[in-house]
This record gives sequence, structure tokens and C-alpha cells, in this order.
Amino acid sequence: MQNTPEGDVYGASSVANALRTLVYLGGRDAVRVTDVSEHLGVARSTAHRLLSTLRGHGFVEQVPDGRQYRLGPVLLGLAHGRAVVESRRRIGTRELVRLARPHLERLRDAAAETTNLLQLDGPDAVFLDGVEGPQPLRVAPRTGDRLPAYSTAGGKAQLAELPGETVRMIYPAGLEHLTTSTLPDLAALEHDLAECRKRGYALNIDESVPDVHGIGVGVHDREGACVVAVTISAPSTRMGAERAARFAPLLRETAAAIEAEL
Repeated sequence: MQNTPEGDVYGASSVANALRTLVYLGGRDAVRVTDVSEHLGVARSTAHRLLSTLRGHGFVEQVPDGRQYRLGPVLLGLAHGRAVVESRRRIGTRELVRLARPHLERLRDAAAETTNLLQLDGPDAVFLDGVEGPQPLRVAPRTGDRLPAYSTAGGKAQLAELPGETVRMIYPAGLEHLTTSTLPDLAALEHDLAECRKRGYALNIDESVPDVHGIGVGVHDREGACVVAVTISAPSTRMGAERAARFAPLLRETAAAIEAEL
């Protein structure tokens, strides 16, 4: 254990050095251990231990060459979260719902299925609004409900925008199983989110409610922060993964139309 100065029994100087290091890194693309050592006025070994500790908690990461460090996924995730919060303050939930409603109605008409607007709230996805589909057998809107984000298409579309370390921090106790098809663990969620990013949309195949499928895409503000997601939901008998993929262009058009008004 590293000794701390007398009167510094809580390691305040170590905390201060960690904060100074993060601020120092924030103004640079990448730094070496010697850069941090000189900036803090500490031994190279001390700077190395400090960076290793910050790396272990995801606050910094090593550049692929292994000799330099840069800000890590946790801080980048917090920055994204702050951007989302600031965007929500500027726009407001009621305004988001008001702007999105006509687009949800047009999407419902084009898809002939139920459409929804969801917002990420910590570990959950909140259903802000929904427009019921016209089919005799249809999925009812869940406006006002909240579900674990990893079990919904709209929630996963927003989780896919976050660094993996941030997603792991959101679910420190793992994933609760709502159905037999709910993703089993964090490794499966990370794989699923990688697939979301690759294809440009998220899927929910029986993961929150049996026999209900969904597809969702994120909606971004002008600064690029993902503030909500739009989804199409339908009974499994009418929408498998293949038909859901055919809805993706409609969802992207709807998201772009909402984004143009934000």
C-alpha cells in the first residue's frame, strides 16, 4: 500500500493526483507515463501505479501501442450521458412527445403495427408514448410503463450508443430474466449491442413479453446525443426477425424526421 503524508489518512493527495491526471488527459489525445509523472511532480513508478488503477476502473485506457494512455470508456460514457441530460433539459419530455406524436402516427399507418417512443432512464426504458396498430390482433401501447432496457428494442437501440464499460456499470448485478428469451448475461448483451450497431437497429424477440416482437432505432439531437428511440411492435405470428428488418428503413425515416425538428 502506498504511504500517504501525515494527516492525509484518507488518501486525499492520491485522489487529487487522480483528478489532476484526468483533467490533464482531457486536454490531450494521449499521454505517456513520463508525461503524467512530470505533470504531477511524482516518481515514474507512482504515475504508473496511478494510471494502472484508473485503467482498472475504466477511467483511462491504453492506446493500442501500449505506451500511451487516453480517457477511458467510463468517462466517455459519462460525457455521453451528460450530453443526453443537457439535451433533455433543452427539449423536455413533453416537447419530445409532442414533436414525435405525428411521426409515430405516420409510422403506424405505414407499418400497420403499433409504434412507440421510448427513453432510456438509468437501467430502464420508459415508454413515453405509443400509437396502437389497426390489426384485430395487435400489441397494445405501454405508455407510462418501464422495463429493463436490455429487454426492449428501444432500450437496446439506446444502450448500443454507450461504451461497453458504461453498460456494465448500469447492470452491476447482471440481468433479470423476464422471459425464457431474455438475454442471459452481460456477455450476451454486449454481443447483441454489437450486432445492433452493425445492422443499425435493435431487435426484441420475445425478450420482454412472450410472443411480442419489436424493432427500434435511436433518435439523435443536433449534437449527436441519442435522446429517445422509436419502435414498431407486433405479435410474433406477424413479425419475425426477417419482417422486422424490412421495417428498418421506415424507422430510420421516422427517426430522421423527428431529428429534423429537434
